[in-house]
Amino acid sequence: MRRTMFEDINIRAAWRGALSDDFAITRTLRREGRSIYFVPRCLTPCFEDCSFTELLEFTTRQMKITRVYAAHLWRAVLISGLLFVAVFYFMLALSVAQIARGVRLPVPLIFVVVMFALGAGKAYLRLLALRAAWAQDATLEVVPCRPSTILAHTVLWTLSSILYVYNALAALISRRIVWRGIVYNLVSPHETIIVKD
Repeated sequence: MRRTMFEDINIRAAWRGALSDDFAITRTLRREGRSIYFVPRCLTPCFEDCSFTELLEFTTRQMKITRVYAAHLWRAVLISGLLFVAVFYFMLALSVAQIARGVRLPVPLIFVVVMFALGAGKAYLRLLALRAAWAQDATLEVVPCRPSTILAHTVLWTLSSILYVYNALAALISRRIVWRGIVYNLVSPHETIIVKD
């Protein structure tokens, strides 16, 4: 009789005290020396409207969970985000100041254009990769690449970088989250305290 990959791993123990089921399983599989494979069909499009406050709450909650369960990923977001935002926006402000003083082509503007072009290219490739993954599944309705969609993906990433820095800094300050009206304190990957329900 063929065994499944989870038969010799105690999933209930991995989930005990955990808030995040997927991070708990990921940590357990890595600890057991198991591999995790990316399956494009597992990318599920989800379209919802939300206010800016709801966006901040959701993204900050995700980053706080990431800090507790995958601190190395949180640190990477914090450090790379701070570095990018500081350099990109400082160079942009410096360029505007130099243009205001009459400089035709300020050197910092070259850095801004190169950084923006690389980021926009990466965002566009990410959009194409998602479309390709969704196109493999006939049951999914593939989002058309309208000019407005392409523009949003290739331009708004500069603002999402600021959002990620905010999220990462909020995760540095607190491990408390609100999820569906319940307040949790994330003590560790194996301990979650319900503060208020």
